[in-house]
Parts: sequence; C-alpha cells; structure tokens
Amino acid sequence: MKMEIGFKILWTLVLIIVFVCSINWIWTRQIDVKETILGFFKKEVERPVDWIATRDENAIYQNGEIVGNVTAKVDETEDKLIFHEICNTSKLNQELLFEYRREKLRIIEIGSIIGQENIVTSSGSEIKYNIIRNVVCEKVK
Repeated sequence: MKMEIGFKILWTLVLIIVFVCSINWIWTRQIDVKETILGFFKKEVERPVDWIATRDENAIYQNGEIVGNVTAKVDETEDKLIFHEICNTSKLNQELLFEYRREKLRIIEIGSIIGQENIVTSSGSEIKYNIIRNVVCEKVK
C-alpha cells in the first residue's frame, strides 16, 4: 500500500512538472496559429514539438514565410520601428506589409542596400547577403 501511494505521488509530481513546463513553453513562444492549424491536417508529424508552429523572433515574415533576418538592434517608438540591419531579404517585397514579432509593418525608408558583406574575425567568418540597413517602418494597426 505504501509503495502504491509513493508511486502515485511520484507520477502526479512528474505530470505536474510536465504540465507547468508545457504551459510555460506555450506562453513564452510566438505561435503561428495558421501554420499550427494547417499542421493538424498533415498525415504525419515528425516530432511532438512540431504540433505547434512557432515563429523565429528575429525573423520578418510575409505570407507566413521568412523573408529576412534581423541581425542588429531595433529601435522602437510608439508608431515606428527602426531596424539597423536586416539580412537575407531577397524574398522581401518592399511594397507589401510584413510582420515582425506580432507587429504589422510598412517600410517607409531604407538607409542603404548592400548585396553581400564578408565578415572575418579570429573566431571565423560570416557572409551576409541582401542586407538592408537603417530601415524605418511604420506600425500598421
């Protein structure tokens, strides 16, 4: 009897820990609702983590697809965001709205456009493509 009660208490604690960790994960991630719902209709899910589609918080999106990666500081005011650098923007349509961290944005001004930049340091090298810098965007409600 004592062993059974101990086993039940142990399993209850394990389930509570899993539940709390799951709730924490859900509330601390940016969830892509559309992709999550579409994912439920797929025939096969590779990993349980893939059941809920999340978004990269350092990416910009158009039509649910990543069209750029934010690689530097972002300044924010009440109605604008200023991206100091966005890379890999070859698929970005600058005329259309895009999304960044749940905000819908429209590009107002681009400071500079660079095709490729090679960065070499003692720890290695990095190549950035399709870079736009000092991008001023207005928030769209």
